[in-house]
Amino acid sequence: MARSIFSDVSRISKAESALNPHPKSQNLPALTTLRFIAAMMIVTQHSSQMFKWPWSLGNLPLVHGVSFFFVLSGFILAHVYSGRPQLSYGVFMRARFARLWPVHVFSILVLCLAIPPAWVTFEGTGLFNKWIALAFNLSLVHSALPFAAYVYSWNSVSWSISTEMFFYLAFPLLLVKIERTWHWKLLGSALLAVLVIAALVLLKVPANGGIQDLTSVYATYPNPLVRGFEFCLGMATWCLWKKYIADLKLSVNAWTLIELLAASLCATWLFHVFSLIYGLSTDPVRMFLMPAGSCWVFAILIAVFAMGRGRVGRVLALRPLVYLGEISFSIYMLHQILMKFFIATLEWPQVPEAVYFSLLFVLASFSYLLVEKPAQSLLTRSWTRSALPPQDALSSRARTSGP
Repeated sequence: MARSIFSDVSRISKAESALNPHPKSQNLPALTTLRFIAAMMIVTQHSSQMFKWPWSLGNLPLVHGVSFFFVLSGFILAHVYSGRPQLSYGVFMRARFARLWPVHVFSILVLCLAIPPAWVTFEGTGLFNKWIALAFNLSLVHSALPFAAYVYSWNSVSWSISTEMFFYLAFPLLLVKIERTWHWKLLGSALLAVLVIAALVLLKVPANGGIQDLTSVYATYPNPLVRGFEFCLGMATWCLWKKYIADLKLSVNAWTLIELLAASLCATWLFHVFSLIYGLSTDPVRMFLMPAGSCWVFAILIAVFAMGRGRVGRVLALRPLVYLGEISFSIYMLHQILMKFFIATLEWPQVPEAVYFSLLFVLASFSYLLVEKPAQSLLTRSWTRSALPPQDALSSRARTSGP
């Protein structure tokens, strides 16, 4: 009987492994906490614009928190899937869909229930009406359409997970022989971004315009062809990390020093250097710097904190901080909806910071515990069973129902 069970488990392992995280991915808790910090960069940027709070962050490029997510996504996916001899394209995409779509739909439902209709989305005309925009939203393709009426429709921050979905479509192909070809793929993604920007310059596409106008901002900032460089940089960073950093034997003090230097480099770039370089750059260069100008420093930060071997990394690996990282996706997807709720529904733009952030964390925890994780588990389990013969589906049920 025991032999039969283990035989059944071995037959389902290939299909199920593409849906469940690789065990090695559990060794990177410090990066999970950094996800929370990146999410809070974006939340802070939006809150300073929408609320009447008595402080200002100046010219800090806090929107680059999205760039951190893109670089981290490439790093983590390469880390999780690189050791697998076979990667089913369909199973991988279903797993990614299960990761993003439930919270995406939940956030749209919350938006419709909590916000007055006039605040829900742009009121476009013709092909730009909100129902067509909703169809593009739900299919997660709206970031590829260079019009504000599509990119920022409904839950406007969802453009980034649309861009992520395009990365996922390309990932299984990018993963092929990645440790030998990462430099060519990184170069190719950079050239692709340059070609898009060059085409916009040659066509003299204006930087700004109405919500139904083609502009260079909406043709670059959310564009997967431009932002793909950050994702490929994350994959390349993982290749270099695995080859040169992962097995380094250094003391805790040495790692702590390296972590402090990496954090200081990142802070110096964000607080002082970026705005200086951006101000001296020409418009074509700014088309890349505006969304992704900090990606290189984020790559260094991720490579240093991947294993969290210094004292800073160990603090970041504390369970309460890691939990904040785990709910960071829900924080990101719901934070702007909550802002609109206070401003449009309650007409309370002076809401105290403590009230807003407390409610945001409670709502994000609800989303994470009762929507994100259960829906992801349910979808991946059902898809795994449907992809297997009946006898394997039974053994899969026995395996996943255990402790």
